Amino acid sequence: MAAAVEFNLNEIDAVKKLLARASLGAGDRAQLLRAVGAEAEAQTKERFETKVSPDGNTWKELAEKTAAYYAENGMTGGSLLVRGGYLRDSVTHNVEGGSWAVIVGATMEYAATHQFGATITPKTAKALAVPGYGFLKKVTIPARPYLGVSESDARELADLAAGFLARSIK
Repeated sequence: MAAAVEFNLNEIDAVKKLLARASLGAGDRAQLLRAVGAEAEAQTKERFETKVSPDGNTWKELAEKTAAYYAENGMTGGSLLVRGGYLRDSVTHNVEGGSWAVIVGATMEYAATHQFGATITPKTAKALAVPGYGFLKKVTIPARPYLGVSESDARELADLAAGFLARSIK
């Protein structure tokens, strides 16, 4: 994946206690992790609508000049980072075999740029041709984190796991 975050169910305190009491077979463990992964993926995709990072900070809006360029060229509509939906739609999850870990990430090559931010400089030319700005020596794209687990996400994942484990523990 181009950008990913891994979390371990044992790191969520409420789930840790339940897992200590549970004796799940490999099939049940995989089923639980797939459910947790699907929920974490949905939580991540929701951030593209709320524009809020896992730590609760609102994403930085587009620069005025960038927004004006988009408007002038009929590129309006959609949420920040979701004009075509490619980045959001590339968010997926993977269950790490043999562990209690789930990886949630995005596969687009520019996924890390938006997650962590970046300063882009030309490799071979003297400047970058940036639509709406002309030629620039560098472009700085602010971080707009969408990957990660917020406190409310962790509670939802713990509730999901607790419900699954309650049905599985006999």
